Amino acid sequence: MNDKHQFKVGDKVVDFGQVCRIYKIKKDRNLEGKKEDCIYYKPYFKSEKNQSIICSIPKSNIEEENVRKPVSKKKINEVLKLLGQKPNGEITINVTKASTYLRENDPIETARLLKILWLEKQGNEEKKLSTRKKMMYQNAMRHLVEEIAVVQNISLKKAREKISRRLKKICLAKPEEGKSIEVSEAGSEK
Repeated sequence: MNDKHQFKVGDKVVDFGQVCRIYKIKKDRNLEGKKEDCIYYKPYFKSEKNQSIICSIPKSNIEEENVRKPVSKKKINEVLKLLGQKPNGEITINVTKASTYLRENDPIETARLLKILWLEKQGNEEKKLSTRKKMMYQNAMRHLVEEIAVVQNISLKKAREKISRRLKKICLAKPEEGKSIEVSEAGSEK
């Protein structure tokens, strides 16, 4: 196991976009009855919905399950920069494919998804986002807010404000370089 998977009590980890704090590491029996180190963690930012959540994972499954340490400040700056850039080309959203981007636990892909959903939300005032897209938008926003807040050591409110300011700059920005996410309501690729 390499350094990025060396954990200790008190470390923060990101699991499915939620920032958590490790509160215990102990040996437990796995399904085969062998003892191995398990990491126990709870959400770092408490809310009414998550106050009783406790998660655990065997150390050997960390990489497979995509649990990771928060990204660097440099990576967060890339995320914020990306949020303020106009996307290249036509934007469509394949909701099924977009859900995979959230599960991948990658802040860059989450930022791309959030930006596309934000643009759709802004560009069509009389038509609201579908329930599924609205949930996806809220999850993407929460994922980025938590990680930005923990990495930059700021409040959730300030992190949300940073994201919102960046998204509002899209109208003045140059097009983003690189790939874009394809999303359509029916879940079919265009």
